[in-house]
Formats: sequence, C-alpha cells, structure tokens
Amino acid sequence: MFYTIIESFSREDGDRWTSYCAWRGIQFERFDSIDSILRPSLCQKPEKDDWSHIVNENFMLHYFTDFDYAAAKQTKIGKGDLVGVEFHDHDEASQDFLGFDLIDSYHDVSVLTNWGNDVEIVNRAISKTGLIYTRASIEEVRRELLRSHGNDAHVAGCEIVSIYKSKPANKALVPTPASVTDRAGARSAPDAGAAHL
Repeated sequence: MFYTIIESFSREDGDRWTSYCAWRGIQFERFDSIDSILRPSLCQKPEKDDWSHIVNENFMLHYFTDFDYAAAKQTKIGKGDLVGVEFHDHDEASQDFLGFDLIDSYHDVSVLTNWGNDVEIVNRAISKTGLIYTRASIEEVRRELLRSHGNDAHVAGCEIVSIYKSKPANKALVPTPASVTDRAGARSAPDAGAAHL
C-alpha cells in the first residue's frame, strides 16, 4: 500500500463544496475520492529526505511507501488527510476500506468525481462519499467507460484504486482533519476552488 497526503474537501469549504455538489448533481455526505483537482497533494515537490520513501515513477512522486514516514510528514505539514491507496491487492474486507476510485494515468483526475457529470453508469454507481463500494461495480464502470469514451486521454489509461483510512497494521489511526485544483483536458467540476473545464 502507498500513502498520500492530500487536502481535505468537505462542507467546511463552504461555497466551493456547494458549487461542486450542484455541478455534480449529488449531495455528498463526505468526500473520499482522491481526485487531485479537488484534493491536491500537499507534497508536490519531494524534499531531499523524501526520495528514499516515495514511489520513484512518473506522476507518483507524491505517494509514500511507508506509513511511519508519511505520518511524520503529515505531522510536520500540520494539515490535510493521510490516505492509504492500493493499486493491486484490494481488500474490501479491511475495516479501513473506504471504497474504490478510478483515476487517470497521470494519477491526477478521478474519472468518477471530476471528469464529467453526465455519465449515466457513473452516476448510478457512485456513492455519497465519492467512491464506489464494490469491485464488481467499479470494474463494470471502467469497462463501459473504455467502451464508450476510450478515446479520451483520461479514460484510456484509467486505473482502479482502493482507498483506505490511514491505519496500517498494529498502528493507531492517525487523526485526519476533514479540505481541493486542474489538469488541462479534464472535464472537471465548476470552480470548487480550481475546477470545471
């Protein structure tokens, strides 16, 4: 599992939250999607000590490989949410499992929450937390999007990821205060502080 420190996004964001929910047509109860337009990374540029603790791949430098380092980093930053992200070994039975997201190949835009607001299969499947709860549903959504919008750059390389509370084995849950920007080409949300193309 990798860990990322991102801004939170919630009702506390006022007009940004209200504008986004109105555009998306969903009254979210909370927002667990890792869309980086709405919840940008708080570690955009790795510092010297980060390099031995991050994923050294394109578009993934904001993912940490060990929890302890990421937790200490978040404490130093003093804000944001520390989130667990799994790309392969999804564990729906975990008590820390929040749901599935569908992110583009840049690990930037969530195809579920910030790519468009008019895709029926997504609108049927997405929950009030911005994620999809079952593997079968997220796979169905991905298949249909590849079939119907496969020429779109964000859809073409999209990946299923599972999202978890920031709690590794034998660790107490790190408190995660509940707070949102844009990559050219995304069919993104209206100005929730950054989005809506």
